Amino acid sequence: MKNAKILLLPALLALLAGCSAGGGAKKGASVEERAVKRWELLIDHKAADAYEYLTPGYRSTHPKDQYAAAMSTRPVHWKKVELMDKECPDADTCNVRLIVDFELRIAAGVPGPVSSTDVQKEKWLRIKGQWYHLPAQ
Repeated sequence: MKNAKILLLPALLALLAGCSAGGGAKKGASVEERAVKRWELLIDHKAADAYEYLTPGYRSTHPKDQYAAAMSTRPVHWKKVELMDKECPDADTCNVRLIVDFELRIAAGVPGPVSSTDVQKEKWLRIKGQWYHLPAQ
């Protein structure tokens, strides 16, 4: 019996070390990865897939088809996204800033689209181990 306790102790310590290192506590990708991936889906005209990155509460009040249609019919065409920075006031909330390059067709008389860059500020919440974007509206 004493030998079983001696063998059990190292196994228990290894298990605890794995948990404290985040081995079992983390689920899904980081907030940075998820924020960039959501924009990459929008850039690739996959708004229905980007919808899955929105908080469950937002999705419960905004139908997927309406969201996808609204995002797909905007006059702006997003071209590239890059993570600028993030600030996390607590373990389950982050404010992420992304640099988004885009093109916009303006009124008649302007030859071709106008290109520019914008900083998008987004709030992200970790819910049940997964990061989700909470739109401002």
